[in-house]
Amino acid sequence: MAKNNGSGTPRIAGLSAAEKAGARKAAEARSHAANPLAVKPLAELLGEKRVAGLRINLESMALVSNIHRASATIRDHFERSILVGADLHWSAFVTLWCLWIYGDLETRRLAHEAGVAKSTLSGILNALEARKLVRRRTNEAERRLVIVSLTSSGSALISGMFPKFNAEETRVVSGLTPKQIKATTDAIRVILATIDEIDPYQD
Repeated sequence: MAKNNGSGTPRIAGLSAAEKAGARKAAEARSHAANPLAVKPLAELLGEKRVAGLRINLESMALVSNIHRASATIRDHFERSILVGADLHWSAFVTLWCLWIYGDLETRRLAHEAGVAKSTLSGILNALEARKLVRRRTNEAERRLVIVSLTSSGSALISGMFPKFNAEETRVVSGLTPKQIKATTDAIRVILATIDEIDPYQD
């Protein structure tokens, strides 16, 4: 049913595009008041301007793009502040971490857990093996498969550096309340589970 908006111009019941934009800006203002750090970066503002008129879901775009930005920024920051001391890049650290928490892994599974291509993993393992941090062996039951494990030196490296790594993790989320940390963690877990349903890992 058409309703009059008070200015003599009828419109369809519900929020107009202008009202939705206004409500979004009001919500953003409340969010900024609650946490002054929650400011839209320039890339996000420019992105919204670029896609105007394309019937884009700005909320999902903002969330996914900020997850991407946060991931890249965290990786770069930790490489420069923590991992540099152990002469590790991010993917090498994640590879060691996966072996530390899972134990021995076949290379296909290790590549998946570390979030790298199997060809990329091969170069990572070459470098780690040269430093005697990991070892590879052929699977006796199926010789085409390769199993990777931490050496004692690799285990000592990751266990020795992780408290410092975690201290920096705590530092980079210090702008959030414990409740916000839990809500953000839960939300990202849901996103990961949704992606796994859409595109399940094939072992």
